[in-house]
Amino acid sequence: MMKSNGLSIYSQKHLKDLQIINKLVFKYFFTIYPFFLSLNKITPMKRALITILSAILLINSIPSYGWGAKGHDIVAAIAEQNLTRKAKKEINKLLDGKSIVYYSSWMDNIQNSPYWENGYNKTKTWHYANVDKGFTYETMTKNENGDVVTALNKLTEEMTVNYDNLTDSMRVDYLKMIVHMVGDLHCPMHAGRLSDRGGNQVKVMWFREETNLHSVWDSKIIESARKWSYSEWCDQLDRTDRKYRKSVMRGTYEEWFAQTVEGAAEIYDYVERNGEIVPVLSYQFVYDFSPLLEEQLLLAGYRLAYVLNSIF
Repeated sequence: MMKSNGLSIYSQKHLKDLQIINKLVFKYFFTIYPFFLSLNKITPMKRALITILSAILLINSIPSYGWGAKGHDIVAAIAEQNLTRKAKKEINKLLDGKSIVYYSSWMDNIQNSPYWENGYNKTKTWHYANVDKGFTYETMTKNENGDVVTALNKLTEEMTVNYDNLTDSMRVDYLKMIVHMVGDLHCPMHAGRLSDRGGNQVKVMWFREETNLHSVWDSKIIESARKWSYSEWCDQLDRTDRKYRKSVMRGTYEEWFAQTVEGAAEIYDYVERNGEIVPVLSYQFVYDFSPLLEEQLLLAGYRLAYVLNSIF
């Protein structure tokens, strides 16, 4: 079995460093930045420059992760429980005995790998597809580098129609990407608006923490909704009958993503109705959106199983 070009899992230490940097940036944006703008001695030119530099700092500090590691683990675990024997066998061979749960966040982690710029830089936009208010995925201008929908269509075709022409390394990497991107396809803020970078620029208070709407849906709501491990989430959600599973597995990536866009619209409407400059989201938000959270995780898991069963 050929290995995947040295693309190893990025260390937890570096991921924690990134989280610390992000917190410092948000601390700056919420406190120091407003202080600078309040100073009377700052000229309009300097005021504009501070605003521009602050925006650049904020934008570049925010990664485009969908769900968090636990969310992707939940999706992969649900999918794994619904794989056919043949699919399990083939996947086990490709991944050298490791599970799809093990690699569920691989596509996020390689963004921070020193090997990323050597060939995977083009996939950074494959985690999401922005849809502005009043638009649909079909009517939005497409990202020239691709998005989560076009990437899934492309890699699924490669893994079916062109499978025999792929190297082992390509098969392994494409499998890991599909596992991750089907999860991203169902994360509401990965169907968020281009105007606010998928909720990254929508500032909110999550209980007492300064953050943004994208981050809330990546991981915070999962941790607040239940204190379960990913396997407990899987066991509690994957309890539907065969008829339901078959019904939700029908469709295309475009149709599945349209459902995610609808969920994102509900979230935006809720936050905008709040009326506050920096909305405070807490227990009521968790209560109101836990059903959507659970549905999207479950749908992603079943549909990932369907995709992998179709491939293998």
